[in-house]
Amino acid sequence: MKTAAIVLGGGYGLRSGFSSPKQFLPLGGRPLFDYSVEKFLSLGIDLIVAVLINDYQKYYQPHPGIWLIAPGGEERQWSVLNGLRICPPETGLVIIHDAARPFFPTEGVKEGLKLLEDNLYDGLALAIPAVDTLVEVEGQKIISFPDRQRIYQTQTPQLFRFEAMFKAYQQLGSQRPFTDDLSLAYAAGLRCGLVNGSQLNFKITTRLDWELAEKIIKDSF
Repeated sequence: MKTAAIVLGGGYGLRSGFSSPKQFLPLGGRPLFDYSVEKFLSLGIDLIVAVLINDYQKYYQPHPGIWLIAPGGEERQWSVLNGLRICPPETGLVIIHDAARPFFPTEGVKEGLKLLEDNLYDGLALAIPAVDTLVEVEGQKIISFPDRQRIYQTQTPQLFRFEAMFKAYQQLGSQRPFTDDLSLAYAAGLRCGLVNGSQLNFKITTRLDWELAEKIIKDSF
């Protein structure tokens, strides 16, 4: 049984104000995309699948640790499905990750893989507890204050039993948009849970995020 990591870089990210797809821009001297690839290599993941924009060659020379490349889709869900489709038949576990999160904790991934190997869950996501007061609204009217102690913010990587997740995507992937892979797995009736994420595992979306990422890298060396 092999473990595959699908690293998503199939969007252009132009709404964030970057002149080129941000996943290929140099961060601390190397492409943002490569940080995730190298972390998965350090974890001994069997194969890495990169989901890339169709004209990625204009911006990026793929990392030598990448085994397979799948085309990005119009929506994130289609990109994930394209990545799942090219995983080899012997794939038993799959990790799905957004390349825009270069600082994910490897400990959480190790914990998740162990829980999946022990068949305790079908899907897991790294997550952190909510720290702000949360409100539910209709229009501008507040209708409830959810109990913050029961609320977590999910991150990627997210980890799954491959066959169960592939079937879930085939069944639900085209029905409606899901905000992440774990929510799709949950809607499909899979056994879902959480493992420890990190406040540092933020998604680089804006230029301010990029500046923070550069500072983290500079301060870590």
